[in-house]
Amino acid sequence: MNRKRLGLAILIVAGGATAAQAQDRPSENDMFGAPAAPAAEPVPAPVAATATVTATATATATATTTKLEGDSRDQLNLGGPEAAPRLSADVAPEDPLKIGGQIYLRAQSSAQQGQSAGNWTLSSPSLLDAYMDVRPNDRVRGFVLARTIFDPTLPATASTSLSTVSGGSQGGASTGGAANLSSLFGVQATRTPRVLLDQMWLRFDIKHTVFVTAGRQHVRWGTARFWTPTDFLHIQHRNPLDVFDARTGTTMIKVHVPWEAQGWNFYAYGLTEGADATPTASALAGAARAEMVWSSAELGLGGVAQRGHKPKLAADLSAGIWDLDFYGEVALRFGQDIDRVRYDSSAYANLPDVPYNSLDSTPWLVQALEHRVDALYPLAPSSGVKPQATGGVSYSIKYAANDVFTISAEYFYNGLGYNDTAVYPGLVLPHAQTLREPATFFYLGRHYAGVFASAPAPYSWDNTTFTLSNLANLSDRSGITRFDYSFILLTHLRFEAFGAVHWGERNGEFRFGMDPINLGSFTDPFSGLSSLPQQVSSRSPALFDLGVALRASI
Repeated sequence: MNRKRLGLAILIVAGGATAAQAQDRPSENDMFGAPAAPAAEPVPAPVAATATVTATATATATATTTKLEGDSRDQLNLGGPEAAPRLSADVAPEDPLKIGGQIYLRAQSSAQQGQSAGNWTLSSPSLLDAYMDVRPNDRVRGFVLARTIFDPTLPATASTSLSTVSGGSQGGASTGGAANLSSLFGVQATRTPRVLLDQMWLRFDIKHTVFVTAGRQHVRWGTARFWTPTDFLHIQHRNPLDVFDARTGTTMIKVHVPWEAQGWNFYAYGLTEGADATPTASALAGAARAEMVWSSAELGLGGVAQRGHKPKLAADLSAGIWDLDFYGEVALRFGQDIDRVRYDSSAYANLPDVPYNSLDSTPWLVQALEHRVDALYPLAPSSGVKPQATGGVSYSIKYAANDVFTISAEYFYNGLGYNDTAVYPGLVLPHAQTLREPATFFYLGRHYAGVFASAPAPYSWDNTTFTLSNLANLSDRSGITRFDYSFILLTHLRFEAFGAVHWGERNGEFRFGMDPINLGSFTDPFSGLSSLPQQVSSRSPALFDLGVALRASI
């Protein structure tokens, strides 16, 4: 019988067996085998057949012994529901694998000053999360979460324009944390779905004393709500207006040693992933953290070290006093590791010629743009310690039997921020060399303040949540006020809506208007002719954002 006929025969037999099973899922015993039935009592054989029985029994015993040895070896190497692993007495549960995820469909629009309704931006940054949670026993766990992001409103093919500064405002929900300003200029994303690995880790313990988690995972330091400068183990800053944290995790090895008698915890980390590539062992980073508890106060101390970089130091504190919850965190950074820019208005008087590098694959016009941007917005060398500090207080009021209203206020001092909005275009436009740790929204200014209020399930509205957030950049006098509404339509299905208003100075961070930037005239290296003056077009200030979403999770 050839392979095709053999395969057809197998399919016919399998199909017949499936039809006989009705539509029920096979039992665990059907799929993996039931425990062996107890052996029956032997029946005495006639005396005349003793020789035959003895020979048969000997052959059967030999076969049985061989089978038992094979089964024991398989159970030892592969494990089984009735056999314990080599180094543990724990056995697998009946259902060691959980599968789930969420579908998050969104649509949002942003309006800029002077725009008609037909020209409001439209986007639909929807995402799909799917996870597998494996727990073969109480001491071992594996977790994988993959994320797919898709926006059908984006173009089918990539494009770029040197005369346009694109990108939406920062009032809407993002898909991966706070955006870098440089993302507003350059190649536009396409509608092609992007698949990201959010988490993939294994967790186990050593003698119930040391707990190890290896792989891509989320580890957040700090206690603040809006601004988290000590969140060193994430590559991106969190967008404080996101409904949930959509950033991906970081690959590392985490070792956790608890001191149960004191309620203290100690952690050590080995980071194999960072903002830059880690092709050699010398590029790896290490971190450590201690969490100590006294009465109603908790103190956290940590630091990150990497060869060729200055250390990053962090401390955070939270404490309850009367009905108030106080929190704060401080990060100490060194200016040598972070590129900052300044605005040089005198450069307009004598803009340098634009050199042409034939060995550079970048188009000449882009080279010219980068050269002029470097002249108008040169790097500003920095040194010394740059502190970033956040402090806040939260108060919860119980106004009914099961209803609580929470309000909190927060202040942020950013030693790495700017006081002058004239610098902002230099953070958006491309430089000849990529900036180290480029500036992100919510971290541009020197001084910030925020207020937050939340009313989950008020009175008889048990399926409804109201949230009001107000953030202000005190340095450039701009801000954003956002209202979020959430309603549970059905079990596992939630409807969400938000509206945000941008206010303050038109060139401030939360409105981000830009005037035309004149880069002077360029001489074409191929024709030798001088081109017309080149400029990057203006960007109208943001006015408001609107959005709706459906989220189903299980």
